[in-house]
Amino acid sequence: MEKDEFELTYQELSPACEAILFVSGDPVPADRMAEILNVDVSTVNEVMKGVITAYENNPWGGLLVRRIENSYVMSTKPGMKKVLERMFSPKMHPPLSQASYETLAVIAYNQPVTRAQVESVRGVSSDSIISRLIDRGWIEECGNLDAPGRPALFKTSKQFLMEFGISSVDELPSLELMSYQTIRDLEESLDKAAGNDDRQMTIDGFMDEEVKEEGEEGDGEHN
Repeated sequence: MEKDEFELTYQELSPACEAILFVSGDPVPADRMAEILNVDVSTVNEVMKGVITAYENNPWGGLLVRRIENSYVMSTKPGMKKVLERMFSPKMHPPLSQASYETLAVIAYNQPVTRAQVESVRGVSSDSIISRLIDRGWIEECGNLDAPGRPALFKTSKQFLMEFGISSVDELPSLELMSYQTIRDLEESLDKAAGNDDRQMTIDGFMDEEVKEEGEEGDGEHN
């Protein structure tokens, strides 16, 4: 195989990484960036630490670079939320209910899980809520359980990590799911994991405590 002669200086790697992330828009695995730049993955990770720090320390910029598991992505700062809401008004997604966040908590702390396992924790049917979380991009199928009927397994997605401002599910506090008396407890846990000020969204950004979402028949919305 012909040797790849492509080479950049170390100083050129940082802007090259930025360009890759800007053009991609989606998370780019570190090994893919290493392949593009013809360097080791360890070099990419070292360079990206500097890139992340530079964006975090720029008070005049509206962007951040995040590490999501073994990938990197360029995103907007949480402070730009109000501006972007005006840009994309009306909102593309309706508010989510407390039942939706409770279902998300079940999946996040017990993944991978089946629909039946989620329902055994919540005590009510969760079919439509799970479908809504999939549509929002916060959960995804990740295989099938080796059991009769081979039910689908679900886990949180990279979109979930990115929007809630954590790098991996390992940053979620190790707490028993049933210790959550209210969905506010889940939000506080995510705040602590993200350093309190680095989440792209908050639960209050999506729902009003005084308004219950309509259309979740059979999902225990009024329990």
